[in-house]
Amino acid sequence: MPTSTSPAKAMAKPSLTGRAIALVGVVSLLVVTLAVPIRELINQRQQIAALAAQNAVVQAQVDDLTVEADRLKDPAFVTSLIRERLHYLLPGEVGYVVLDPAEAPAPANVAALKPKQPWYSSMWSSIQKVDQAGHPVVPTGPLVLPSDAPK
Repeated sequence: MPTSTSPAKAMAKPSLTGRAIALVGVVSLLVVTLAVPIRELINQRQQIAALAAQNAVVQAQVDDLTVEADRLKDPAFVTSLIRERLHYLLPGEVGYVVLDPAEAPAPANVAALKPKQPWYSSMWSSIQKVDQAGHPVVPTGPLVLPSDAPK
């Protein structure tokens, strides 16, 4: 009679079977195969969200410009802009422009602004100065060379 320890039971079943190895291989292959498309899907969703935000900003600008265009269709508004920006007046009106003393500098002395000589005279004198600067300077004394100069 066989004892409770038979040779079949003595041989323990391996903990990792062929089916388990195949299952791990298929799962890892699926993970590797789906990693790139899922990453691209996430990137595309982020791009879509960024473009939607940009679209909202541009749409707000379009709405503002549409309102401005509607206001510019009103002749009274255009007339007020012309009068304000270009200082146009209707016949019979007197216009005044008030200058801020902090912004406008005080006028300088008129005599100081006038040149002392005509422009062509100052140009000719500068040409003569440059021409004279081009002449070599002739030494008046004897030529002295440094002691370490090559002979």
